[in-house]
Amino acid sequence: MFPADTLRPATPPRPDAAHLEGRGDPPFWEMLSYLVSHKLSRVVSVRGLGITLYVREGRLEAASGYRLLGEVLIQHHFVDPTEIAPALASGQSLGQYFLGKRRITGLQLRAALRQQVRETLDHLLSQTDLPYDLGPAQTLPSPTASIEGTEFLAQTLGRQPLALGMVYQLADLKQEFTVDVRSWQVLRWINGRRTLSRVVQRSGLQTEEVGEAIRGLLQHGAIEQTNLLGLRFIVPRRLPLDSTKHPPGNLRANLFLKHIDGQQNVWQIQSVLNLAADETMTILASLHRDGLVEIVQGRQEFDRLMHTF
Repeated sequence: MFPADTLRPATPPRPDAAHLEGRGDPPFWEMLSYLVSHKLSRVVSVRGLGITLYVREGRLEAASGYRLLGEVLIQHHFVDPTEIAPALASGQSLGQYFLGKRRITGLQLRAALRQQVRETLDHLLSQTDLPYDLGPAQTLPSPTASIEGTEFLAQTLGRQPLALGMVYQLADLKQEFTVDVRSWQVLRWINGRRTLSRVVQRSGLQTEEVGEAIRGLLQHGAIEQTNLLGLRFIVPRRLPLDSTKHPPGNLRANLFLKHIDGQQNVWQIQSVLNLAADETMTILASLHRDGLVEIVQGRQEFDRLMHTF
């Protein structure tokens, strides 16, 4: 059944063995922004609320667990309330059933799915400290909501407080734009490694001023989230030592190596050791180059980060 088509809140999918839930996850909105801005594909399930978001290649495809698709279709007078029960009894997804019966058009279904996603995001924006699980992407039947990530980011940035732990890097600009003095004061300190809290300190501006500048730079495509949140997807495993391999002499790297068990993701390990994301990646890259660890999950994210470091 299409996940957005039930008449009761959906239960979040149970994570499989490859899916790591646990301590130290990046904040929900930072992670969702990362998936969107880097055009990744994942299923994001909000624990405790029964809400699931479906992201594919940076687009928000569907949402389940908050506003019911049947309610939206009825609200817009696309279908009659008496038609919902037979549709559910058919065993098909609600949207595909009405498409097959030619009761709605593909454009009408997409409009309903978009409203469903937007109302879900509005609800989530009113929440704080959202715990979540990440799962592999799912292929949904067409049409989907297909809301572009830039639209989502514009909505979120205007309503969320500035995440001072976020790290941004310069983006590949598609078109020229004029930078005002305040934005330039912020832009000159962004290097893909400094957190926004450090940018605030270096720029000499107030936090609110930096937040406004960051929103403007993002909307112009001048900056983007760094790849460092990809650490959440990387799971390393220790390799056996031999006569050619020696434990690292650096204390932090040694502690990091001892925490690697082939199960925890890198973000969890850095949280336990209270390391900065850039230092974590530097240590991981060094251990990998020395043949002390291998990557068992998140190879794509690891390769992308290695290219940066």
